[in-house]
Amino acid sequence: MKKLSKSLEDYIEAIYIASEGKNFCRVKDIQKVLNVSKPSIVNALSILKEEGLIVQEKYGYVSLTKDGERKAKNVYKKHKIITEFVEKIFEVENVDAQKIACEIEHIVDKNIYERMEKISKNFNERTKIVLYGEKDETDGSKTR
Repeated sequence: MKKLSKSLEDYIEAIYIASEGKNFCRVKDIQKVLNVSKPSIVNALSILKEEGLIVQEKYGYVSLTKDGERKAKNVYKKHKIITEFVEKIFEVENVDAQKIACEIEHIVDKNIYERMEKISKNFNERTKIVLYGEKDETDGSKTR
């Protein structure tokens, strides 16, 4: 299987998210997740079908193949790890962290996102103080 484009990774992740709990979804479910046009979705589904990553009934349900599910879980896992990392380390709101993760999840290799995961898991108040300094409770300023 060749490497998917950023766009196709977004589609396969959206199918995974939209299918959660039921193992299938419809085009309109994918549209809700990605907020893209139906013709764009149909085009992407055609490519994913050719790659053997999805099965689609004519004008019906879309489901991931085993390879598709494996690929989708990997993209989704990266997205979650990067989102958590950005939220914790940079103190960014979840909505913004999600957008950032969506942009960089496609270019970050396994070594980097695994390190991001380790850093996130071990990030605590002491680490925050080392990175950002202590907050002076009297006036809110930071000290080092």
